[in-house]
Amino acid sequence: MTGLWVYLIKRAVTAVAVVFTVVILSFFLVRLAPGDPATLIAGEAASPEYIQNVRKLYGLDKPVVDQLIIYLSMLLTGNLGYSITFSSPVLNVILDRLPQTILLVGSSIVVSFMVGVGLGLLSAKKAYTIVDGLINAVTIILYSIPAFWLGLVLIFVFALQYPVFPIGGMMDINISDDILTRVASVLHHLILPSATLSTFFLATYTRMTRAGLIEALGMNYVVLAQAKGVPENKILLKHALKNALLPLITVLAIQLGLMVGGVVFTETIFSWPGVGSLLIQAVSYRDYPLVTGIFIFTSAAVALANFIADIVYMIVDPRIRGEGAR
Repeated sequence: MTGLWVYLIKRAVTAVAVVFTVVILSFFLVRLAPGDPATLIAGEAASPEYIQNVRKLYGLDKPVVDQLIIYLSMLLTGNLGYSITFSSPVLNVILDRLPQTILLVGSSIVVSFMVGVGLGLLSAKKAYTIVDGLINAVTIILYSIPAFWLGLVLIFVFALQYPVFPIGGMMDINISDDILTRVASVLHHLILPSATLSTFFLATYTRMTRAGLIEALGMNYVVLAQAKGVPENKILLKHALKNALLPLITVLAIQLGLMVGGVVFTETIFSWPGVGSLLIQAVSYRDYPLVTGIFIFTSAAVALANFIADIVYMIVDPRIRGEGAR
């Protein structure tokens, strides 16, 4: 078996193992919680008949092993349960909020990556100067600021003191049906939450780009290019930056998992109608099926994103194929 397939199989097994672990934890979460599991799933306001139906549906009157088999079979068919808050299948509720979260996370990743790489490039070019020190100091400060605190500060300054941006939401309430007007409204509402979420990751991209470039500039092929009189900017952009960006692919995949926590706080603070604010709402109403459904769906999405990032990393850096075979 080639190193390519060994590497892919290893990563696929890891992704499946992560999701399976979350599924098992979610299974026992409801059953170990105080009270009757059927009542927790159905809701405290449910009728005795409905609670009994839920007990039969999930096999809660059967041994734990049988319950787990029923639970896994339901998940394999895409049945994450029924939300007592929205009176709708959990999967439908999540998919209804998913595009908003993808928009927020996607824009944050693009902004933080582009700005972070740009600052890292400048920092490496001006290494060990005042400019480099200033960029490092700013990135450390940004890295240390909690997302919820930064979000509140941005709202206070740019939505209350100087009302340039809206306080929250995704779109103006009274707005025409014109597509361009609606897109402009969404982008206007997106700026503050996207800035909040991207700040933390911007610092990571900046520091890693700087470190990668400084290391790459010491490589033999770069020294040879310098000896040939190749312009400094061409060396940075064409030779050094390419190799310096490789580790960022892995970091990007890891940060997708870390970003889940930031999304919850950011969406809640800015009333952004995504999966993060949906989770807070589900917890507030003790909607256990929705809570566990979000956990499982999110873990599967992050695991898939990491697997895709591994494949991309393998394509751009063929050395990984050989390492995967060992």
